[in-house]
Amino acid sequence: MGALAVAASGALGVAHAKKAAESKTGSATQSQRAAAGSSAKSAASAKESRRAKKAKASEPAKGSKNIAALAAVPVAAAVPVAIHASAEARLLKVIDLVQQQKLDVALQEASRLTSDVPHFQAAQLVYADLLRYKTGHAGALSPAPLPEAGAMRVKHTPQPSAAPGADSMEQLRGLQDEIKRRVQGANALPAIGSIPAEFLALAPSVRQAIAIDASKSRLYLFANEGGKLRLTGDYYVSVGKLGMGKLEEGDQRTPEGVYFIGRQIPGPKLPEFYGKGALTVNYPNDWDKVVGRSGSGIWLHGTPPDQFARLPLASDGCMVLANTDLTHLMRTVGRLSPVLVRERLHWVAAADAGMGRERDAFLSVLDRWQQGWSQADAQAALSPLYQPDWRSSAGGQAMQERMATVFKGGAGLQDISVFAWKDAQGEIRIANFRLKGKNQAEPLSLRQYWRKVGSEWKLFSEDTQN
Repeated sequence: MGALAVAASGALGVAHAKKAAESKTGSATQSQRAAAGSSAKSAASAKESRRAKKAKASEPAKGSKNIAALAAVPVAAAVPVAIHASAEARLLKVIDLVQQQKLDVALQEASRLTSDVPHFQAAQLVYADLLRYKTGHAGALSPAPLPEAGAMRVKHTPQPSAAPGADSMEQLRGLQDEIKRRVQGANALPAIGSIPAEFLALAPSVRQAIAIDASKSRLYLFANEGGKLRLTGDYYVSVGKLGMGKLEEGDQRTPEGVYFIGRQIPGPKLPEFYGKGALTVNYPNDWDKVVGRSGSGIWLHGTPPDQFARLPLASDGCMVLANTDLTHLMRTVGRLSPVLVRERLHWVAAADAGMGRERDAFLSVLDRWQQGWSQADAQAALSPLYQPDWRSSAGGQAMQERMATVFKGGAGLQDISVFAWKDAQGEIRIANFRLKGKNQAEPLSLRQYWRKVGSEWKLFSEDTQN
């Protein structure tokens, strides 16, 4: 049985996800297709019509029974939220042609793709499978069923045509998982107008935002347009070898949380392993430090010259993109842009009532904090809002002295962004804003971390970002 014929373990390994994919691709996927344009919608409709006619007209041609199961999972007719023709879009086109049983055309497209992007190993595997079908040598690349994602490891990176030893079989399973995730990512886009629940409020100065869903190996890029987030791109991304939930240095896991872009590092200043460059993030953030998480050097970065992409679980904790995608991010995303990283994202409508209540409730807390500094006895007014250990610390006392100076004569909050986060250790809010005192020439950029204690919010960390 050839690799294309195997639902759970073949190189295209997607047919086993039929029911899940169909349920995920309902209204959300249709909405995204509609946004891509009426021509794409018509093409998709015509495509489904052709498939239906073929199914009713006759039995599959000789050899086509082996790939019939692949047609069970639809691939988006148009590249979703495409900003440029990508190698991934071309791979999805090949898979779509296979699903339509147009093997000759699929083989031609796969040949061109692997010629244009020679280090795209997932495409090489699909091309190899197609060649085996055409030459009647199916079966060479059909390993055992995929293991659980958390059990995968990455070692040497052999070519798909290597002898199927332990390492190469492990590599094959990783490539199968990569292909499956790319297909599912194209078919399970969030509904138009939905955003990650953690983005409670974004200031106009925040021009872009990033959200990563590790379960889908997907990075979503948003543009902030008049206070409304619009999905402008989505990209395949790799995370840590041992998955998510970083706790300490060297554990080969990717952290989960709300982080912010720090600086850009151009590729020429880095070893070639990091590809075209890197965007740093502020892990560990103040919440990570409070709950005892450690580590350093967590970046968004590219791939070395001999790799187009990494397997879904392949890094030492960083988030790795194809160089073309990383380059686009470096040109688009500014310093202090938020980066939300979760095992699974929770999407809500931007106008969700519950989200609005959470946002308004916390903005009232910030208002109390601002008003407290305006009181004659500011320390007494602010005492209920500060966590005692932070207020008595050296850092806390230094910040309070600075705030007292800024608030002399009055001060106002501008450009407020609020982010929510909740995990097993607790629930927090992160507030970024500018504080403009009447006696200041330039506003201070502040970041505060608040923790929910009972039913109250307590400030446990704050610092300037200027």
